[in-house]
Amino acid sequence: MHAADTIAAISNSVAAAAGRMIVRMSGAEARRIAASVSDDLPPAGEARRTGLSFSDLTVPAWIYFFAAPRSYTGEDLVEFHLPGNPLLVKMLLDALIAAGARHAEPGEFTARAYFSGRIDLAEAEGVAATIAAHGDAELRAARQLLAGELSSRLRGPMESLAEALALVEAGIDFSEEDISFLAGDELVRRVEEIDAFLDDLVKNSARFEPLTHEPSFVLVGRPNAGKSTLLNALAGHDRAIVSPIAGTTRDALSAEVRLKRGLVRLIDVAGLDEDLAAPDAIEHQMNAQARRVIESADFVLLVRDASDDKPLFELPRRADLIVLTKADLASAALPGAISAVTGQGLDAFRDALDVLAFGQVAAAPTLALNARHLAAIADARSALARAKEIARTAGAELIALELRDALDSLGRVLGQVTPDDVLGRVFATFCIGK
Repeated sequence: MHAADTIAAISNSVAAAAGRMIVRMSGAEARRIAASVSDDLPPAGEARRTGLSFSDLTVPAWIYFFAAPRSYTGEDLVEFHLPGNPLLVKMLLDALIAAGARHAEPGEFTARAYFSGRIDLAEAEGVAATIAAHGDAELRAARQLLAGELSSRLRGPMESLAEALALVEAGIDFSEEDISFLAGDELVRRVEEIDAFLDDLVKNSARFEPLTHEPSFVLVGRPNAGKSTLLNALAGHDRAIVSPIAGTTRDALSAEVRLKRGLVRLIDVAGLDEDLAAPDAIEHQMNAQARRVIESADFVLLVRDASDDKPLFELPRRADLIVLTKADLASAALPGAISAVTGQGLDAFRDALDVLAFGQVAAAPTLALNARHLAAIADARSALARAKEIARTAGAELIALELRDALDSLGRVLGQVTPDDVLGRVFATFCIGK
C-alpha cells in the first residue's frame, strides 16, 4: 500500500446489478481526478446530483465530497452513486484510473482510516466483522466493535495497568530511599481486578472470524454409531450414505450446517474401532485419514450408540462433546440422548454446537472478538499472572517487565503495538472497496 497514491474501487461487496452502485476514490488527487468526469463537483461535506461524462456517455449520478481530515479515510474522499449497472461502474472506474488513480487493494480504504488515526485496529476489524455477520446477534456485536466499544472497555484497565507500572518503576528509581510507591498487596489487588475484567470481557463476547474460516466439527465414533445419520439430519439433506452395515463411510464427508450464530462445517469420518488390531490396507488408510481429520478439526464430537456399553476408546485428542445417539432404539430413556430419526434432542444439540463454536450466549450485548483479540488478551492475562506470582518474592524490575508485557499485549488489540505482518493479515481479509 502506497499512501501517496489516490485509490479507487467499486464499493459494493458484490459487483452485480443493484438499485444503486458506488465507486469510491480517496487520496490527495481525488478532487482533481473527479473533475475529469464532472465539472459540477459539490463543496466539502455536501452532495450534488449531476451528470458524469466518461467513455462518450453522460450518466446521471450523485457525487459526495468529503475533505481531509473529516472523511472516512482522513483524506479527500469522493463517492459516485450511479444507477446499478455493473458495466457503467466499471467504465467509470476505468476512466478514473486513466486520469491518475490506481485500483485499491483489499481493505485499503479502512487501512488508510487506521493509519490516519480515524479508527483503531479493533474498529477496523469491526468493519470486516460487520460485512461477515450472518445474523442479527452477530451484526449487533460487530457494530459495537466498529463503534469503538472494545477500545472504550479496554481504556480503563489499560490506564490502571499503566499507573501501576509507573508506580513500580518509580520505586525502582528511588530504590535507595525508604519510600514505597505501591505495596505488594495493593499491586496484587490491582492485577486481580484487571484480570477479572479481562476474563469477563472474553466470556461475554461473541466470536468472530472471517468467512473463510468456518468452525469445523468432526464426528468420530465406532462403526455404525449413527454419525452419518446425524450428519444428514443436521445438514437437512442426505450428504452421507446411511446403512445398518458397519463401515459404510470410507472417506471423510463434510456438510455446511447453519446454527443460530453462524455457519459451521461437520465432518463425518470412517468409524474407529480399537478392536481392529490388524486392519487391511483400506481400513488402515481409513483409520489414518480419520485421525488426521481429528487432529486438524476445531472440535471433536464423540458419537456413541446409546445402547453401547463398551468402555470409551482413546482418541488422538480429548473429545469436546460426547453425543449419545439412537435414543429411539434405546430400551430405557437416557438423559441427553438424541435421535436423528425422530428429532429428539436435536435442538438442544444444535445449541450445544453453537456454544462450542461461538462461545457462551451473553445476557448483555456482546462484542465480536476474533482470534487475534483473544490471543492478545490471553498473553496479557499470562503476564498478569506472572506479575502476581512474583509480586512478593522478586525484585521490582521483574514485576515491571511483566506489567509492561501485559500493557503491550492489550495495546496490540487496538493496534498501538502491532507488527507490519499482523497489519497485512488484518486488512487482507477485507474485500476491495472497503
